[in-house]
Amino acid sequence: MRQGVDPVVFPAEDSAEAAAARAAVLALRRDSGMPVAGAAWVVGPKLLQIGETSGMKSPCRRGFPVPAGAGLIGQVLTTRRLAAVSDYRSAQQISHEYDSFVAAEGVRAMAAAPVIVGTTVRAALFVGSREAVRLGDRVLTAVTAAARDLEQFLATRDHTHRLLSEDRAARSPAAPRDAVALEQVHEVHAELLDLTATIGEGHLKERFHEVCSLLESGCCSERASHEPAARLSPREVDVLAAVAAGCTNLEISGRLDIGLETVKGYLRSVMRKLGTGTRLEAVTAARRAGLLP
Repeated sequence: MRQGVDPVVFPAEDSAEAAAARAAVLALRRDSGMPVAGAAWVVGPKLLQIGETSGMKSPCRRGFPVPAGAGLIGQVLTTRRLAAVSDYRSAQQISHEYDSFVAAEGVRAMAAAPVIVGTTVRAALFVGSREAVRLGDRVLTAVTAAARDLEQFLATRDHTHRLLSEDRAARSPAAPRDAVALEQVHEVHAELLDLTATIGEGHLKERFHEVCSLLESGCCSERASHEPAARLSPREVDVLAAVAAGCTNLEISGRLDIGLETVKGYLRSVMRKLGTGTRLEAVTAARRAGLLP
């Protein structure tokens, strides 16, 4: 495969990739302050298709094709760089095949950035203003940051699927088990949990939790089946059961008549014993191990 714009499958509307793009578009529109935002997926060596959008006048833009080099979004596919115009209609640095499309949405100023995973352009994120203005640092920074976040998610998901595929092959009857490769999967899972803990609450964090769950169900659960279940004290089980019921630390403190710091100490101990990074993951792991109903 050649570097740059290898084709990928257009994500199904209910897929994790589409959900991550939707979250990126909504965050981009909010952070940039622009009325229009969207994502276009690369679906061929020289073609993008409009995917998720927010603020568009027409609800029928999904699937609209944009060839490489055409307009601002197509230009981003070929140059692999952030690009912006203050007035789309009169901009001389872009081609104008899609002026009617842009005019129909009333967009004048526009910025777009590529989403590059490894060496491949996978998508482009864009924002638009209905006024002819020079887009400032806030807008350009927001577009770049949203593209980087989507890149990180796609790269992590790709890596997870690749490791799970290798693990399934290693476990097949026709192939010897590769213990080293499996251990790498577990290490990546632990690193991913740490990374997830650093991400602010929102749709992107939910998507990372999905990837963690994918790893757990794919191979990390096998380790649990061969190792003895973690031993939790009765009080640790009480605290974790309260978490499973949706209680906050303060509510657990009142329910069990223990100090707030004591609650936090129990939770740290539980997460350490179960090898998890968050309260939710601890509940999931405990249920899988039969420690919670």
